[in-house]
Amino acid sequence: MDTSESACPFLDLPVELRLQIYSDTLLESSTITISTAKLTGTPSDVVHRLYGCGRAPFPGILLNHEPVIENKYDPSLLSVTKPASIPSDAPYRDRAYPSCHPLLLVNKQIHNELKSHFNLMHSRTANIFISYPHGLHIFNTLAPSLIRQARSIHLAGIYTPTSFSPTHRAYLPTSPQSEIPAAHNYNGRVIPDSPTQLADMIKTLFGPSRRHEVDKLELRIYYPGDDSYSTVWGDDCSPIVMALRNIYIGDIGITVYRGRYGTGVHLTAKSNADNRRVVSTVWRRLEEGRRGEPACGEWVVDQKWPLWALEDDTKDADTVLTSTPRTES
Repeated sequence: MDTSESACPFLDLPVELRLQIYSDTLLESSTITISTAKLTGTPSDVVHRLYGCGRAPFPGILLNHEPVIENKYDPSLLSVTKPASIPSDAPYRDRAYPSCHPLLLVNKQIHNELKSHFNLMHSRTANIFISYPHGLHIFNTLAPSLIRQARSIHLAGIYTPTSFSPTHRAYLPTSPQSEIPAAHNYNGRVIPDSPTQLADMIKTLFGPSRRHEVDKLELRIYYPGDDSYSTVWGDDCSPIVMALRNIYIGDIGITVYRGRYGTGVHLTAKSNADNRRVVSTVWRRLEEGRRGEPACGEWVVDQKWPLWALEDDTKDADTVLTSTPRTES
């Protein structure tokens, strides 16, 4: 018997089979969608899916929801009008969502196989679509290393204030209009700090000590309510405010869609080479909610996705342009 037999059974498999396993299990798709989906079925079936075989609900997401990471573009995972669901008898998804970069550190042989056959060392080919806020929590907790593979990142979702009152344009923690999340509505009674999660992501892309580069960052955030415009800019936890605070250098395009039932804000950011932060802002009308128009909030999902371009939709409109030079310390 050969005493030099590998201590790792995986490495004893034929190389062709190992490569197929890499291909089937790694999140190396050109398009990835990250979100949560609600479980459907009888209460007993839902409970069994969540707790059966020693499982436990994933903390920090809504009750009776599961994390979902798809190796494709799935607009239902981003929709706020027709959100995705999972039948309780559907095949259970493993919560391990491996990315290539941790595997590169396992040993030299696996490192060389991944590098040679998948061109992973320098490739940034993934377009990542993330729902806000729940998909952002999944991204941060289950698959943060995917940012190393990202060519572009697109966040889409809805934002309602917790302590900011649009009516009074001020912080009123005891206001009945405030929609404060209840911990008992979340698995593990954990409410994620979505503003901080968003800020941390953006800092790694556009902060003064940025560690990753993407061709484009895109946010499509819907603020419901006929008086929601003040929330966009006045609420310190507004996703648009968090983005503007943490994009240190780059070209920022903002299109504000004002409507009768809500406000949509489309923000894009891309790097520039002259150490400046340039912000272009335009305003458009949001047509929704009435007969023959899209449902309120349907605007969140861009009909052109998963295709996207580096150009912004700020041309052919009244534009406010600001430019600020930055000097990195």
